[in-house]
Amino acid sequence: MPYMIPFVGSAISFALNPARHLSATSQKVGPQAVHGIRLLNRTLYFLYKSENVAKIWKYKTTITTPGVTTFVLKTLFGMAPKARNMYTLDTSGILAKPKSDSHVAPHNRIDHLTHTSFHKHLLGDGLSKFYQRFSAALMRRFPSLNIQNEWTEFPDIMGFWMPPLTASMNEALAGPILECVNPNFTQDLLRYFPYIHNLMKGLPRWCIPEAYRLREKLIGDVKQWHAIARARFRETDIDEDGGDQWWGSSFIRERQKILGKVDNWDYDSIASSDFGVLWGASVNIHPMAIWNIIEVFRDKNLLSRVRAELTAAGLQGITSSQDVDKLLSLPLLQSIYAELLRLRVEVQTVFSSDREDIRINEWRFPKTSLVIVPAGAAHRDQSFWNTKDGEHPLDRFWADRFLAYPNDPRSGPRRNTAADSCNPEEETTKTAADPTKAKFVSLGLANSFMPYGIGERTCPGRGFARREIVAFCAIMVDQFDIEILSTEKDFDLSPAFYGIGTQRPLRRIPFKVRKRKME
Repeated sequence: MPYMIPFVGSAISFALNPARHLSATSQKVGPQAVHGIRLLNRTLYFLYKSENVAKIWKYKTTITTPGVTTFVLKTLFGMAPKARNMYTLDTSGILAKPKSDSHVAPHNRIDHLTHTSFHKHLLGDGLSKFYQRFSAALMRRFPSLNIQNEWTEFPDIMGFWMPPLTASMNEALAGPILECVNPNFTQDLLRYFPYIHNLMKGLPRWCIPEAYRLREKLIGDVKQWHAIARARFRETDIDEDGGDQWWGSSFIRERQKILGKVDNWDYDSIASSDFGVLWGASVNIHPMAIWNIIEVFRDKNLLSRVRAELTAAGLQGITSSQDVDKLLSLPLLQSIYAELLRLRVEVQTVFSSDREDIRINEWRFPKTSLVIVPAGAAHRDQSFWNTKDGEHPLDRFWADRFLAYPNDPRSGPRRNTAADSCNPEEETTKTAADPTKAKFVSLGLANSFMPYGIGERTCPGRGFARREIVAFCAIMVDQFDIEILSTEKDFDLSPAFYGIGTQRPLRRIPFKVRKRKME
C-alpha cells in the first residue's frame, strides 16, 4: 500500500478507526489472501482464507504470540515492567514439557502454569461448579431488577443486563469481599471497558485521565481484597464446592500460590494480574449473552421456535447443571449461539516465528514478522459460508445458518454443505420449520470459524462462555417477555470494541420487559 509519509505509514488512519481502515484496505486490495499495512517502522501482515490459515500449523513448534501478553498487561492492567518481563523471559512454552533449549526454572514457567490453571478451572473439572456459583449469584440478583407482571420500559438493554451479569461473575470468581471493599466495583469496571483502544494506543494520562484513575482505583480495590483474604483465610473455610468467602474460588486461590512464587512478582503484580482476570471474564461474554436475547426476542417466530424447543426437551424452570447440559444439546439454541459468534465477534490472532521464516504458498514472512488472522474477515468469507444463494447475507443474522436438515441439501453452515447435512437416507419427516429435528453442525469449520481465536491460545473461557450464553438465553425465554423497541433493522456497531472480541451496539437499544405470561 502506498503511503504519503513513509515512516508513519498507516499509523494515523489505523489508530483513529481500525475497523474502517481495514475495511477500506481490503476493498482496495481485493480478494487476495494477504495484505500488509505499515505502522511506523513495522509492517503488519493480514492473512485470509482458511486454506492459508491452515498452513500456519506446520510451524506449530516455532510460532509464538509475540509480546501480546506483556503489551496487554502494561496498557490495560498497569503491571510494572519487572513483573511483566517474566513472560518475556519465559521461553519454555505453554506445554507441560518445556522447550528443549529453555532453561527457565519450574516456578518461573508463568505462561505454562497460568495457562494450565485456566484450563483446569474453566474447561476441566471445575467448569460445572464455577458455572453453578455464577448462576446462583445471578439468580439472587433477579429480584432487585424489579421486573413486574406488567410491562416496564428501559432505555438500554445492554446497560440493564451488564451490571447483574458482571457482578455475578465477580462474585463467582472473587467472592463477596471485593464488593464490600468497593460497592461500586462493578460499575467502575463497566465504565473502564470502553477505554480499551485509547489505552492500547498509549494515550497519556492527560488525554484520558478518567481511564487511568479508574484503573488505579480498580487495581487498588483488588489489592485491598487480597490483603483481607491473606489475613483471614483458613483452609477450613473451603466449602464442598471448593469456594470460600475470602478468595471466592479455588481458581483464584490457586493463582495466589502460582504467582506468589514467580521471581520479581509482588502483591502489586498479583493484584494487576487478577484485575486482568476479572476484566477478561466479563468484557466479552456478557455482551454476547445479551445479543442472543436481542435477536431471539425481536423475531416473534424465532421466539416461538425457541420456546417450542425448550418445551419439547422438558426444560421449563432451568436450575440444575443437568438442565444446562441438556440445553447445550439443543440444535436451535446452539445455532443461534454460533451464528451470533460469527456475526458479532471481531478478534485478531497475532502470530510470529522467532526461529524461521513462515512460508505460505507464494508468500514469505520473515522471522519476527507479525502475521494477523482477523476473525471478522473469515466469518464473512463468501466463498466458504452458506447464504442460500444470497437469501441470508453474511452481514445479517440467520438463526438457522448452523442447522442441517436431511431434506434440504442446501442447508448447513458451509456453502457446499452436502457432506455436512444429515444422512439423506434416514427415514424422516424433518422440515425446516421443525428445529427440534435438525442437526447442529460445528465440524468442518476449522480456520473459518474462530470466535475464540485459534491455536494453542484459544480462549480458555470458551466452555464457560457457551454455558452462560445459551443458558441465559433459555432462562430469559422461559421466565420473561421482552420487546425490543429499537427501530434499527441492522444495528450499527461501536468502534470502541473493534478487534477485542464481542462488538457492542453504537446506540442504546430500548426495550420493555415483564414476567412471562403463559398462554
